[in-house]
Amino acid sequence: MSQSDDVPLQVRGKDRSNQSSVSDGKSEQSNQELLVEEIPAHIQDLLPDLKNSPLEVALATDLHFSGNYGQDWLLATNDKIIAAQQNGLPEYQLQQIDLKQIDKVEILNLHGNNILKIRIANQGIELARFSKRQADKFNEARFKIEELIQTQKGEDQKIDTRPKNAGRKTRCEKCGKAIPHWSEICTACIDKGKTISRLLKYAVPHWKLLVGGLMMMLVLTSLGLTPPWINKMLMDEVLVPAHSAISLGQPVSENAGFLLLKYILWLFGITIITNAFGAIRSYIMSWAGQHITHDLRTETYSHLNTLSIDYYHKRDTGHIMARMTHDVERLQDFIPHGIQSMLRSGIMVVGMSCILLWQNWRLTLLTMWTVPLLVALTIFIGKLYRRYHHIVWRRVEKISTILASTIPGVRVVKVFGREPDEIERFNLHSKHVLEGGLVVSKIGAFYHPTMGFLMGLGTTLVWWAGGRQILAGTMSIGDLTMFLSYMWQFIGPVQELSRLNERFIRAATSAERVFEILDTAPDIANKVDTTHLDEIEGEIEFKDVIFSYDGELNALDGVSFHVNPGEMIGLAGHSGAGKSTLINLITRFYDVNHGQILLDGRDIRDISVESLRSHIGVVLQDPFLFNGSVAENISYSKPDALPHEIIAAAKAANAHDFIVQFSDGYDTVVGERGARVSGGERQRISIARAILKNPSILILDEATSSVDTETESKIQEALERLIQGRTVFAIAHRLSTLKYSNRLLILGHGKIEEFGTHNELLELDGVYAGLCKKQAELSQIRVI
Repeated sequence: MSQSDDVPLQVRGKDRSNQSSVSDGKSEQSNQELLVEEIPAHIQDLLPDLKNSPLEVALATDLHFSGNYGQDWLLATNDKIIAAQQNGLPEYQLQQIDLKQIDKVEILNLHGNNILKIRIANQGIELARFSKRQADKFNEARFKIEELIQTQKGEDQKIDTRPKNAGRKTRCEKCGKAIPHWSEICTACIDKGKTISRLLKYAVPHWKLLVGGLMMMLVLTSLGLTPPWINKMLMDEVLVPAHSAISLGQPVSENAGFLLLKYILWLFGITIITNAFGAIRSYIMSWAGQHITHDLRTETYSHLNTLSIDYYHKRDTGHIMARMTHDVERLQDFIPHGIQSMLRSGIMVVGMSCILLWQNWRLTLLTMWTVPLLVALTIFIGKLYRRYHHIVWRRVEKISTILASTIPGVRVVKVFGREPDEIERFNLHSKHVLEGGLVVSKIGAFYHPTMGFLMGLGTTLVWWAGGRQILAGTMSIGDLTMFLSYMWQFIGPVQELSRLNERFIRAATSAERVFEILDTAPDIANKVDTTHLDEIEGEIEFKDVIFSYDGELNALDGVSFHVNPGEMIGLAGHSGAGKSTLINLITRFYDVNHGQILLDGRDIRDISVESLRSHIGVVLQDPFLFNGSVAENISYSKPDALPHEIIAAAKAANAHDFIVQFSDGYDTVVGERGARVSGGERQRISIARAILKNPSILILDEATSSVDTETESKIQEALERLIQGRTVFAIAHRLSTLKYSNRLLILGHGKIEEFGTHNELLELDGVYAGLCKKQAELSQIRVI
């Protein structure tokens, strides 16, 4: 079939010839349109049966299955999937598979490439191999094919089990570079000018001060133009005539002393004014810089608190801290001083050029010929600076990460005698920072002397040409002195601009890193019409909940159950069964991919996050205490709590007796992460914190797993008081700690295996009964 006779394949009912608009790059194009690429004629010739069928997916790979570069095709219609593979053969080989036969579609992540694979009755069939550069579009194709399969199997309700970030790009569409897992944007393609423009918006609230500083800068700049003219007058009207008269044995002019005093007083007055104005301007700019940095820092920290748990799981603590401290502080000086220095230097370069050309255009051209070389050198060096500054900062972040993990874990380091290893690890990364810093220093060591040489060469030529003009009588010594002074006032701003280039790149890079945080959208956000609940009953229902962290494996798969208000539910199961995931969904650290979680009959996504969490209290397996007093940690759940309320909560948690034994009682500082108190004491302080909040829903996550028997008894007694009148979810591996539970929910591989009372599950003689027997056997072994 010739191309002229061929009827083009259709895309979702549209003629394939209309698809040329797909490549126009407009943002309004849907992902579906981007999943269908222009199909070459030789592929269409292989598929005559599809000329009237709408294509849902038509993507070309960039690799053959042999691993060589080449083009295979993956196609999908409403009822079948087709793979056209060449594999080094002269002709394409076709695989056509009915969608109803497919059980699962998956993508295998390999080194340097991926494979799209389907499963039919536990048999795997590989359909497409592609490079990491094409990973994004084939991920979207995978989800589209899954939707088509569900439709073919008669599943009316589509279940999208992909995680919230499944659609994020892993490769930059512009340059093809990998996008880091912790970022949403390609740092290599960020527009520095736009970044600085955005940064300047933080200066808008302080515009009056900044304008005032700018006006003072213009005044200072104008005053700075006066001394060269005064020096010329001193030379031509006072010093040179006086020296000539003395050399000839003639009397010095009577007016010379007066002129000398006049010009000296002018210089002295200008010095006083410029220094006074400079001091005032410096304070104003510093004040503005401090406030701008404060605004940026507080906005960034506020935004960090809106981000989901998933954001922190993907990033090292040192990574975040470096941006909040090092990068924000770097911007403090640049916004008020750096920007104005750029403006001042730019004005000076333009102004001085005009003055020099007016004064002596020939000498000016001798000065200016080096400027194009300086500009070209600045652009070249700027690219190197940017590259190596990124490298150095990434290495500095690594050091921050090491400190953030090693210092809190110093006990573990010491108990295992790993101090030499940690020192060696720190020194290694510090050496990496040193090496990167030395590269930057080498660049600067080449750049600045080269700049100075070119400037000095221009000055030498001016002395030579100017000296010849003086000897020819066409130029006075004062004129040459004034020209050289103005020339240095021209060279100074050029050098300043060259230094500002490095400063600009550092600031722009820091701004990019801070804006990466601010540009990260919260995964968990309130809807426009969310409900605020002042009081709740505590009824919770899971309806066919499916959730996946990575889009591959479901952590919860079709979980449904109902909990009455005031009921205690014990959660048990092997590690990785889905217990913590279930708790994370109740607290809305993550949102479900499919199904609903209802609180008092309302979908929790329709309730504001703040309102939902205000009714939930949590006691963790490893309770976190802040570096403050005992009272401050207990009252963290209720900042306005009165002293007697704090003491009452501590008594209910069996914590009051050991707290009053401390030398400072409730004012005792517990140390970082509660390092100055024991594990059992931390746990009871944590329980007191939960009691003080008085939540309607309580979550106990292994609250007694790491304490001795006596402490466990006291904690259990405190928990017994705490659970009264609340809906409680308790996770425990020790089944004895679930003895107060009304019902037990046994999870396995993300599914509910058993759900009922203790006696019901024992009679069932299933998973729970088996767990009880195993723990009983272990208890006997311990006794022996």
